[in-house]
Amino acid sequence: RLGMLKERFSLMPEGDPENPPFLYGTHYSNPGYVMYWLVRAAPGHLLRLQSGKFDAPDRMFHSMQESWTSVLSNPADVKELIPEFFVKDLAVKFLSANEALPLGSRQNGKSIDAVELPPWADSTVDFVIRHRQALDESDYVNGHVNEWIDLIFGYKQRGPESVKADNVFHHMTYATSRDLEKIEDAVHRDAIEQQAQEFGQTPNQLFEKKHPLRMRKKGGKGAGELPLAPEENEATCIVTVVKECLL
Repeated sequence: RLGMLKERFSLMPEGDPENPPFLYGTHYSNPGYVMYWLVRAAPGHLLRLQSGKFDAPDRMFHSMQESWTSVLSNPADVKELIPEFFVKDLAVKFLSANEALPLGSRQNGKSIDAVELPPWADSTVDFVIRHRQALDESDYVNGHVNEWIDLIFGYKQRGPESVKADNVFHHMTYATSRDLEKIEDAVHRDAIEQQAQEFGQTPNQLFEKKHPLRMRKKGGKGAGELPLAPEENEATCIVTVVKECLL
């Protein structure tokens, strides 16, 4: 998938500030992707977003395996997981069947009322608990979550570093409220706002330097497997902020 996107990127004309090259035409942070996950928990919001209609059952969120496969293979699918995947008390609402909301069946006859979980998950709650454990305790996550932060909130979000990291989205997704205030043409401004609502918007950039590894307490679980962050970086870490928001 990435090879195809990079080939298309290389063929796009350069030097036009109004239409610079991009890898991804849609964005991971947009209402449609969020409501894709939350159709069972907040169907009214999805209906409002889609003019009062649900999508065809085969295109709705019905299987973790198929959603995962789509993200890995579909050039237009750049979904990110949402907080509900890590909060036990919310698991039932967005993964289980809603008796008041029959969602129909796929073309193969299988009902999509409840989400099909991976074989290693005993229940919706077990599925989310394991996700949270991976976020909190996994050596792999501890060793790489800073790289995700660099892409989403950090120095690889924009500019030359985003190109090196294959992290370039359509230029309109980078527009901020300050950028919109500078646009005098109301039609043009409305078009950019509509673009953000439909295809997503890049978060504010919080860091301009490489984010440190997650800080580990001496003597704590896994201590010594990863280095502590340097003293000059021992300010509040965004990893801690994200975890506190999930509590």
